[in-house]
Amino acid sequence: MKDLIKAEWFKLKKMAAYKALFITYLVVETATQMNNISNSVVYPQYNPTYTGAEWLGKLQQALFLYSIVVFLFVALYVNGDFVKRTFYSGLLCGVPRKKAFLAKMVSALAGVVPLMLVPVLTGTVLWSIHAGFGMDFGVEAVCLVAKALGIQFLASLMLVSHAAFFAVLIKSRIGAFVWSFGTLYMSGVLQGNIGNIIQIPVLREILLFLLSVSYLNLGTFLAAVVLKFLAAGYIFERCDLK
Repeated sequence: MKDLIKAEWFKLKKMAAYKALFITYLVVETATQMNNISNSVVYPQYNPTYTGAEWLGKLQQALFLYSIVVFLFVALYVNGDFVKRTFYSGLLCGVPRKKAFLAKMVSALAGVVPLMLVPVLTGTVLWSIHAGFGMDFGVEAVCLVAKALGIQFLASLMLVSHAAFFAVLIKSRIGAFVWSFGTLYMSGVLQGNIGNIIQIPVLREILLFLLSVSYLNLGTFLAAVVLKFLAAGYIFERCDLK
């Protein structure tokens, strides 16, 4: 298992598409934050000014673009092995399906970490340069940074589990990305209007649970994430890889 993870990690480090995605995301996120800062100076009545600490507290504002990046990454990294039949070649070499899937997911989560840090670092650094960090660097600041990173990591878990499910279900890169993003977008629409759409409380709570929406407590949120990974693994073990 350890060797499989090392092989996947080596493949990820050599993946040109991953490097291109990371650089593009870094440039776009930097340009976005600089544009927000510029707008806060030119049109302060419409665009708030954040300190670095305030940006960390509002990090969820960057999740829309981040979700697109994660879905693209999973589609390229996981579905690329379906398209190139790398999974099938591995099975011919005696690699168990369960270990192959687990190694791929571990490596995918590791690959998401640098992407996860992009909005955290760019927003915090640029807004701090513009308006200051907003608090002294001490225990409170460390706790704020740790909380922001924890929330970002939980969001990453949800996004990867969501994308992994459609990756093994659909197998094509474009199809996996479209379904991942489309269903997440619909979940946001449902979250805001589900009270008007579904009148039965039990069904409403079950649907929200399956969608892993953020209002759930940590326990049920993680349970939904684990269920998606388990469902993806179950499908992977029984799907046709030829």
